[in-house]
Formats: sequence, structure tokens, C-alpha cells
Amino acid sequence: MTEPGIIFKEIHKYSIHAFELQEHIARIPRQIKAQKTRIERMEKEFKDFQDLLKKIKVSIHEKEVSFKELNAKNAKLQKQQNEASDNKAYDALKTEIGTTKAEISKVEDEILFAITEQEEKTAALPEQEKLLKTAKAEAIAIEKSSTERKAELEKQLTETSALLKAAESQLSAEHLPKYLRIVQSFKHDALSPLEGKTCASCATEITSQMMNEVRSYQFVACKSCNRLLYLSEQEERVFRESEAADEA
Repeated sequence: MTEPGIIFKEIHKYSIHAFELQEHIARIPRQIKAQKTRIERMEKEFKDFQDLLKKIKVSIHEKEVSFKELNAKNAKLQKQQNEASDNKAYDALKTEIGTTKAEISKVEDEILFAITEQEEKTAALPEQEKLLKTAKAEAIAIEKSSTERKAELEKQLTETSALLKAAESQLSAEHLPKYLRIVQSFKHDALSPLEGKTCASCATEITSQMMNEVRSYQFVACKSCNRLLYLSEQEERVFRESEAADEA
């Protein structure tokens, strides 16, 4: 039967890869949702832009009606002033005419400002519509490619999970329950390679006896973090080169 330390290396490789695939897969729906949210926001902004144009148009119409009414009122007041029989009535009408003319001037300025604003926003409308159309096309393309990517990643995850289970099945009946307890606690991070004589996960140095056990591919857990230890490829190469030198 294959020694645990050899199996651990394979298990860690597949468990890390499976975790990364799961993370990528989980991000895809969020990315698609973000695109949809962006389009919804742009659609609202475009509708608000159109609604504003409608409001400006209505406002211009209302001000034009007011402008006509004020001019009619002014003409009526001037006629009354011309027909006034005494100075008091004449002066009162003169004051009212002045107030009406000021209102006419104010409304006229407001109409000109609103027309200018309407022209500017009407000119900008096609570009706003183009931006929305482009964004929608991009969102559709992103959703399509993301969905395809998700399917590919899910396929890879299925394959990797099968390889992980196959590697785990090589553990003996003695070691499997201990392994599963540790995996339940640490998930994909249940194993750790050695960096020299140090656990790569918690940076704790192991004893010489534990080092010999790891080099013998035995079932060894870090006494500090309880992760299962194995030789990294580099450490295994250094160890083998050292053994070869000793034999020579």
C-alpha cells in the first residue's frame, strides 16, 4: 500500500485545485449579476434622461402659455391705462404694468434657458442610447462566455473531485478516519508541505524525529496546527540528493 506521505501530496494538489475551481465557479454568477445590475442602472439613467426631456418640454409649453397670458394681461392693462380718468388710477396701472413686464421678462428668460437645455439634452440622447445598446451587447456576450466558462470549470471540478476521492481511497482504514477529522476542520487547507523543517502553514519547526517520519512518508500531523505534513517537491529533491551523496 502507498505510504500516507506520498498520498498526501496528491490529495493536497487536488484539494487545492478543487477549492480554486469552486471559488472561480462561485464568482461567475456574481459577475453576471453585476453586469445585470449595471444594465439596470444604465436603463434607469436613460429613462430618467428621457423623462427629464419630457418634463422640459412640458415646462416650455407651460411657460409659453404663461408668456402669452402675461402679454395679454399687459395689453389689457395698457389699454386701461390709456383710458384712465384720473392720475391715481393711471399711476396704479403703471405700477401693475411694470410688475407684469418684469414677469414677462423673467418667463421669457426661463423659456430661452429651457429651450437651450432641451436642445443640448436632445443632442446628447443618441449617444446615451448608443452607450446603453453597447453595454447591453457586452453584457450578453459576457453572460454567454461566463456560462460557457462555468460549464467548463464544473467539468474540471468533477474530474478533480474524482481524482481527489481516488487519492483519498488509497489511505488505509487506520489513517482514513484521522484524515477525515482533520479535513472536516480545515477543509482544503488540511495538509501542509514542509519548508526545511518548518510547517508551511503555521511556521512551526518540527522535531528531528518528526522530520524523519515525514521523510519516511508516515502519517504525521503538525503538533502546532494539526495539519498533515508531507515533503514538498523541493524538500524531497534535497533529501534524495542528500541520501545519494551519503551513499556515494
